[in-house]
Amino acid sequence: MNRILYTIILLVATMIACGGEETPVGPTPWPDTDDNNNDKPSIEKYNVGDQLISADQLKLVWAEEFNTDGMVNTADWTYEKGFVRNEEIQYYTENRSENCKIQGGNLIITGRKESTPFGSAEYSDGYYTSASIITNRKHSWQYGRFEIKAKVPAGKGPWPAFWAKGDSQNTGAGWPQCGEIDIMEYAAKGPEMIHNAIYGESSSNYKQATKKISKDYSDKFYVYSLDWNENRLVFAIDNIVTHIVDISNISPNPFRQKYSILLNLALGASTERTLGGKLDPGCLPVEFRVDYVRIYQTK
Repeated sequence: MNRILYTIILLVATMIACGGEETPVGPTPWPDTDDNNNDKPSIEKYNVGDQLISADQLKLVWAEEFNTDGMVNTADWTYEKGFVRNEEIQYYTENRSENCKIQGGNLIITGRKESTPFGSAEYSDGYYTSASIITNRKHSWQYGRFEIKAKVPAGKGPWPAFWAKGDSQNTGAGWPQCGEIDIMEYAAKGPEMIHNAIYGESSSNYKQATKKISKDYSDKFYVYSLDWNENRLVFAIDNIVTHIVDISNISPNPFRQKYSILLNLALGASTERTLGGKLDPGCLPVEFRVDYVRIYQTK
């Protein structure tokens, strides 16, 4: 089918399903074509033999296109505030455009050095700020395709991420029992490194992988995605599968519940202990740019 015609049909169908209200659709989940220009994914099967879900089996259930300049919509997102985790060097600010804004069709999370400190901690003087936004208690989903198009920053120390945590975090389950899925973590100290990881109660059951598809992921926008069902998690970059985790036999299994999503830009630490490494202040300010976030589920 002609690509333009297919996109029009998909848009019309989505508008009808939503009672005529316009819903952003954009590219299909698997927009690539093969060498013969046929309208099918360039990857037809995972390397373990499981067939991909085709685009016509999926529907867009939630999207954040970041098309309206200003601040993020707090009906969808909550700001984390302060020194939140991992004894990282940055202070996450709330509703501050210098650290988090929508401009030119992108969410821009900026890590920067300040002239006056924000808060204080024994591991940070508070002169470094950034932002982290989450959908917890506002939106969460169980299974489907989770996808962002993003451009990560260069430099030593920056540590941008797109990740998810289980809703059981709200009913008494601590970390890692609540479950964590790291769809994209970028280690700027190694510009060719993208990490995928999952965490749960028994760390011996969980796997992590680093793949080097690009020489430097900060050079342009890439699509980072997770395809998730009750038996497996499939991670990909521009539809190139980087990591597959079999979750069918995990017990206890935190990956059969709803998950909310997070977008954040950490700035490493004062030592090499974090994924981003020891922060080099000379690289600041840095920007984590996100073109869109889209969640698809089977029809």
